[in-house]
Amino acid sequence: MELQSVEKELESSEAVFSGKIIDITTEKNNRKILFEVEETWKGVSQTEIILKDEWSSCSLNFSKGESYLVYADDFQGEMTSDICNRTKALSGAGEDLATLGKGTTPTEEVDLKNQLRNPVVRYIYIWLPLVSLLIVAAVFIRKRSGY
Repeated sequence: MELQSVEKELESSEAVFSGKIIDITTEKNNRKILFEVEETWKGVSQTEIILKDEWSSCSLNFSKGESYLVYADDFQGEMTSDICNRTKALSGAGEDLATLGKGTTPTEEVDLKNQLRNPVVRYIYIWLPLVSLLIVAAVFIRKRSGY
């Protein structure tokens, strides 16, 4: 398979950025990869971005703590990348970086770590302590009133 040129990939991608993976979550066959964005050339203004993918023969072998040059596409409202893009480890992206030139630093500070969790799990962390507190209060009130 022959990849597109850097210029064509830049043009056809929704987002192009370099960043370090700060977390990866896997649920069933889906992964969410959280990047700390270091430099951006297109489509990214935030300091963090989440890529989503499904494990398949087209998946990239991302590693936590490693830095990448990412060419991402929008798929159903989520950013994704695969082996058909020019996405690669930053250490092997010299040709791409020379062609892209200097990018810009993201300007919008965000913290997306909580978005990695499954929404159901997120709600359990919020509601479980609250429900527990209500049960304890109900038991306490019932004992004080003599029932």
